[in-house]
Amino acid sequence: MNTAWHIRRYSQGFAAGLVLLCIGHGGALAEPPAGAATGVSASPSPSDAQSSAPKGSFLSSLKQAFAEDLDQEVVRGHFDVGSSPDTHRYYCLVNIKTGKREANGVAGQLVMRADKMTGIKGAAVAPLSCADAEQKGILVTTGYVLSASVSSRVTPPAPVQTPSGAAAAASAAGPAQTEVMAVYTRFIAGQNAHDRAVVSEVLLDSKDFVWAQYGGNSIWGYKEAMEAFEEAWKGTWKMDPQMEELRIASVSPGVAVLITPLLSTEGDPGKNPSTIPLRWGGVFMKTKSGWRISSIFITPFEGWRAPKGS
Repeated sequence: MNTAWHIRRYSQGFAAGLVLLCIGHGGALAEPPAGAATGVSASPSPSDAQSSAPKGSFLSSLKQAFAEDLDQEVVRGHFDVGSSPDTHRYYCLVNIKTGKREANGVAGQLVMRADKMTGIKGAAVAPLSCADAEQKGILVTTGYVLSASVSSRVTPPAPVQTPSGAAAAASAAGPAQTEVMAVYTRFIAGQNAHDRAVVSEVLLDSKDFVWAQYGGNSIWGYKEAMEAFEEAWKGTWKMDPQMEELRIASVSPGVAVLITPLLSTEGDPGKNPSTIPLRWGGVFMKTKSGWRISSIFITPFEGWRAPKGS
């Protein structure tokens, strides 16, 4: 097995098809249930759309994405963000077992469940607060049916969270950084779930794709990189990015760089794994299908220590 960039399995709590915000058709308007209103004016001005957009936390959205069980989640409402023609719809969920309202909106495709409530598939968690949407009066609940047993267990809405540190900086940076962050999060989820479909979806399908590995080797080509990832997944493979120190820089229109410390846990099959700190760097390019990772660079970060209080 390649001893280059060792990033192994995370936990069963990581779902395979997690966060992908505003790439492809993930955040496009889906058909709401019969009777559901749009909840926004036909064509709000860009300034109005920006000011009315719910504010949320990247860290909160990451935690939700990693813990979410869509089999136990139903839609309780939706809100729209953006101005025509670039409008995106996000859905607010509630857990049918616990009654807990999920904090952040998700993009995805609505499905009718056997219990007549509205479910969702292909969900993509966004750093957009459902509580904030509700406070701003843009959360539409008409047409979304909750059973009596679920309604009786629904908990009060979670307080609106204020982003801090790197999460706040990334959130304030603009939609491009938001989309890059979402692609990176989906990449992490796919790696930890050993899900080829998820990982292949966010990498640039090009012979010029390059993965510069920890040990100094480089793998050129999209197909070659995917084969190397699948070989590595045979053992322990866990990626634990340290989000508080993550930085995103816009190099030029349609090109961004993301760099973050990352704790890598790896081990050959049947062997005890080890954890080492790395610096993960990626170049992201915007394509017709959305943002894609075009290059990955892994370097040692032996002197890294977790911030106090983390």
